[in-house]
Amino acid sequence: MNDKCQRSLFAASILGLAVLTACNPPANDQRLQEQAAQATEQAKQGSKQALADARVVAKNAEQAVNDVAAGVKQGIDSKGAPSPRVDLNSASGNDLTALPGISVHKAKEIIDYRPYASSHDLVKEGLLTEAQYEEIAPKVTVR
Repeated sequence: MNDKCQRSLFAASILGLAVLTACNPPANDQRLQEQAAQATEQAKQGSKQALADARVVAKNAEQAVNDVAAGVKQGIDSKGAPSPRVDLNSASGNDLTALPGISVHKAKEIIDYRPYASSHDLVKEGLLTEAQYEEIAPKVTVR
C-alpha cells in the first residue's frame, strides 16, 4: 500500500472509532449515572426519616406545651394552694384510683407499665384514651 492509502485507511479508522464512541457512551458515564441515582435514592430515604423524626419531635413539643398550658390553667382556676400532683411512677393504687375515671383495674395497669418518661405515655401505651388523659392531665406528673 502506498502512503496515501495508508493515511486514508488510518483516517477512516479514526473516524469509525469516533462514531462508535459517540454512539456508545463509555461505561464510566453509565456507572456515574447509576451512582447518582443511588445517591438520590439514599437522600430521599434520609429525608423521609428526617421528616418522621421531626414529626415525633413536634408531637412531643406539642405535648409539653399542652402540659404547661394545663398547669397554668390549673393555677388560675385553683382557689388557694394547688393540690399536689400524683406521680405516675411512684403513686399507690389508692392514689391513682382517686383520679377521675381511674378504676382499680386501670390503676393496676398503670402501675404494671412503669416507668413513664411523660404522663402522656399513658395514651401512647394504650392505657387511656386522649379524652381520659385530658381529664387527669392537670393532676398527674412524672418524676
